[in-house]
Amino acid sequence: MPAFVQYYGKFEGVRGRLTRLPGWAIGIVFIAALPGLILLVLSIVAALVSILALLLLTVPVYRLLSAVLLPTPVSPEVSEQPELVTANPNRRHVDARIVE
Repeated sequence: MPAFVQYYGKFEGVRGRLTRLPGWAIGIVFIAALPGLILLVLSIVAALVSILALLLLTVPVYRLLSAVLLPTPVSPEVSEQPELVTANPNRRHVDARIVE
């Protein structure tokens, strides 16, 4: 916690010195910081694009593998052999009544 207090104190000191500058000087500091801000925004965009590319490459492979390797669930209405469908023994039936 003391490190946080130290960093916060440094931030407040820089902020205090910056607000005491005249308006034109603050504008020059902003112009000097503009390339760094643009690079920050571009790096965030690049991270989002890389996550999107990862999803675009992996989701089709995942769906293909899950369709091939995982068995499809059998519902009792469609199945001609109801003895293959087993109920979950840990599942409880709950009745609900709405009273107005």
